[in-house]
Amino acid sequence: MKLRWPQHVGGRDVAGVVVEVGDSVGHVAVGDRVVASSERTHAELVLAPGSLTLALPEDVSFEAAGASPTAGRSAYAALVDKAKVTSTDTVLVIAAGSGVGSFGMQIALGTGCRVIATAGSSEKRQRALGMGADVVLDHYRDDLSQAVLAATDGRGVDVVLDHAGAPVFAACVDAMAPGGRFVSCGVTAGHRADIHLGKLFVKGLSLMGVGRPNDEEMRAHLSGLFEMIADRRVAPQIQATYSLDDIASAHDMLAGRDCFGKVVLTP
Repeated sequence: MKLRWPQHVGGRDVAGVVVEVGDSVGHVAVGDRVVASSERTHAELVLAPGSLTLALPEDVSFEAAGASPTAGRSAYAALVDKAKVTSTDTVLVIAAGSGVGSFGMQIALGTGCRVIATAGSSEKRQRALGMGADVVLDHYRDDLSQAVLAATDGRGVDVVLDHAGAPVFAACVDAMAPGGRFVSCGVTAGHRADIHLGKLFVKGLSLMGVGRPNDEEMRAHLSGLFEMIADRRVAPQIQATYSLDDIASAHDMLAGRDCFGKVVLTP
């Protein structure tokens, strides 16, 4: 068997206790509880950039923190930074059972928005309803846009948060209110979609991508997200926790697409 070198180590999110700091790092110290965005984090020891390492609020667990940076930051950046949601908005969150979707739904609710969500199974739809969504729809239905319009008395939604991509794009555009804002933070189900440009200009829609933020922007997003987690407006949804030695089982759960929220690894 030929071994890959250097070995692939996955993961971008990490939470734990600082064991060593670089000379230029002054905002955290050895022994501090922290959360960070980095790479190669599926390991017992992780090297993280100081600019993307934050002190962890005392009442936030390592598991909750470790579930948050990538999915939670993406949802926060999309809704707060790009769409600039307010309490008067109705927000459509696609795939509420995903990491991004479960965070996005809570961030919108925590801002005072009305939330219409989608999920692909009855169990996930029930869970999303229990978390506070006003309406939860099956995103596999052919009449998704009509169902969203019916749930908004024909007006449509002000904001769409989507990371699925092509299969739902046309329905999302049709379901948007005049002046609506669509934010994409992923294309997990397909990246090529058609758009009727007449609908874009007639309805005055804004189509945005969440983008690739620099470290300063990422730190601001993470800080805002963890403020919402600390004051309990957002609770990271964790389907299961596995030991690092059992990482294969964690991947099997993700591949099965039955989880709601995140799967977390512990040392």
